[in-house]
Amino acid sequence: MTLPVDQAQAPEPAPVPPAPRRRRRRAARARSHRLGPLKLSAGELADIRAAAARAGMSPGAYAAHTVTTTARHALVLLPATDRERIAELLHARIELARIAALLPTADAHTVLPELTRAARRIEQAADALTRHASRKTTST
Repeated sequence: MTLPVDQAQAPEPAPVPPAPRRRRRRAARARSHRLGPLKLSAGELADIRAAAARAGMSPGAYAAHTVTTTARHALVLLPATDRERIAELLHARIELARIAALLPTADAHTVLPELTRAARRIEQAADALTRHASRKTTST
């Protein structure tokens, strides 16, 4: 028995093929040695996951990269205060570069106060680093 056209069932849509699996990027050379298992607290694991996400890496790849660069003395670990001082210098440098880009289009009298403030920030940060370094050398 045939159904009238208005009661006919619509053909089922073709099944959608699953998305192709993306291969993760592999190391240049295969890693044949294991170091572990590494046991971490929940806080340590959260810190590693957050740092790995900022670096655009998986937690395992981030841990391997950090451990090997530290072992090779290629990664310099700084106390938080030193990192903050260096970050202040970097921010000041970026600010100076931004202001310098405005020089051709702006009047000097409007740019000069900004340049003075940025130069003062760099000088203060450099002085703080110098004082900190001199305290370290005299205390050891």
